[in-house]
Amino acid sequence: MTRICLLLLAGYAGLIQADQRPVLSLVIDDLGYSLENGRAAIDLDGDHTYAILPGAAYSRQLAKRAHGLNKEVILHMPMQSINSTAAHEPNALNEAMDENQLTSNVHSLLAEIPFIRGVNNHMGSHLTEFDFFMRPVMDSIRGYNPGLYFLDSRTSPRSVAYTEALGAGLNSITRDVFLDNETNSESIRLQYKIWLTRARENGSAIAIGHPYPNTLEVLNQQLSDTNSEFRFMRISRLIEERKLNSKSKKSTAQLSTPEPVVQ
Repeated sequence: MTRICLLLLAGYAGLIQADQRPVLSLVIDDLGYSLENGRAAIDLDGDHTYAILPGAAYSRQLAKRAHGLNKEVILHMPMQSINSTAAHEPNALNEAMDENQLTSNVHSLLAEIPFIRGVNNHMGSHLTEFDFFMRPVMDSIRGYNPGLYFLDSRTSPRSVAYTEALGAGLNSITRDVFLDNETNSESIRLQYKIWLTRARENGSAIAIGHPYPNTLEVLNQQLSDTNSEFRFMRISRLIEERKLNSKSKKSTAQLSTPEPVVQ
């Protein structure tokens, strides 16, 4: 009995000592076009995640650099946009593909980038709105590697990508803030503050940015000052932390529920 009490006390002490600061997860999208900007993004201080485009000139080189610096690498998977004038990747998944073509293309894209831990969508405001497209995409990711996760960039408010990823048995999570839809420094700083506020309110928040000069400048200025109040965490670790927190809350609820009285 004494040993059990000691173990419980040790576990309780561990919980008390655990870092309770809110978590910030930063994802930098669109890596692969520029070697200089890609390197600058990867060299940002903190445990961040880097979404690398398949087929771009410097994609594999930047994936190797990120992995060598113990940064998390994910595939930035091109998908059809609702905006016909948006930049179009030649290897993007699109609505003209049947299920076999989607599976073949997903596997080819996944094989392009080494060291990936997960996937998020590049563009995709059209394709992510339809379960009959997202379901075979998620099944294909799981068939390629069931250990990968899917981050829904939520380029459309009607995206079903997160739900379909969970339905396929993948770990999944969604973006909270875009830092640089508007690329001027003032707007980026405002979005950065919104990111911090979301994390304070919810315990964690995910922001997506791009390797734009203004974004990198703001991040270099702000990240070090944010360390004292927040923790930076790669997406795979945030997923695991949220799972643990969910289990802990369920366990606490069960312990606080009185046993039924048998009469």
